[in-house]
Amino acid sequence: MLDEYASIAPPGYLTGKVVIVTGASQGIGRVAAYGFARAGAKVALGARRAEAVAATAAEINEAGGEALGLALDVTQEESVAAFVEQTVARFGKLDGLFNNAGRDPSEHGGLADISLKEWKAVHDVKIDGTFLCSKHAIPHMQKNGWGSIVNNGSCVSERAPSRVPAPSSSQSAITGMTRSMAAAYGHANIRTNMLATGLILTAERVQGYYQGQEERMRNFAPMRRPGSSADIAQVAAWLLSDYAAYVNGAIIPVDGGYIAGNYQPG
Repeated sequence: MLDEYASIAPPGYLTGKVVIVTGASQGIGRVAAYGFARAGAKVALGARRAEAVAATAAEINEAGGEALGLALDVTQEESVAAFVEQTVARFGKLDGLFNNAGRDPSEHGGLADISLKEWKAVHDVKIDGTFLCSKHAIPHMQKNGWGSIVNNGSCVSERAPSRVPAPSSSQSAITGMTRSMAAAYGHANIRTNMLATGLILTAERVQGYYQGQEERMRNFAPMRRPGSSADIAQVAAWLLSDYAAYVNGAIIPVDGGYIAGNYQPG
């Protein structure tokens, strides 16, 4: 697999696993899909941009991996159900789900300044998307007798910025959903965990959402740098692997120390 994703997980780390990655057309999802495939997983890539995930899947297949790239709208149950069924039809089973699909806020301000349309758009993708993908993945994991679900959340569930109320609310809901799923399905050897990610600078955000915010990015966390897509994919790969076999219901900060506290040079 491509050398640039070699640091995510070593070859063989996920051999035998079939893993769905949502929001895989760019950013964290795309990098994770490459990394998981390089580590031996068979990956199903889903996103609204069908041509993008199909192209990524083709690159993975050409490099010797096994991948499927299909259109997926995580807010629509028919789309989710069809995607999961096509994944199982192609690969024979389902072991892992990386609920990565999300939506950056398009409006900023206090709660009274945000439109209902914006509020619903963020919650539809993050809450309904996580719910629907998990709902349709779990029965296949129950057939296996095992499975791992990783919900890509955010540290704003713990430290809520005043100007992005919809992400803070939706990510807090993911925390509760993660714990409920862990409690409900742990007996079936299906683990559910959440990544509380910090400021992640994907390739797309360099020219988009975070453009011109270099100083803020340096000062965000005690590690004095933003996170990368690979930083998130590494921890997701561990949770999807057999090396995290007794980790269930955990909310794991991947935030460079942001939740822990502020760095104050002395």
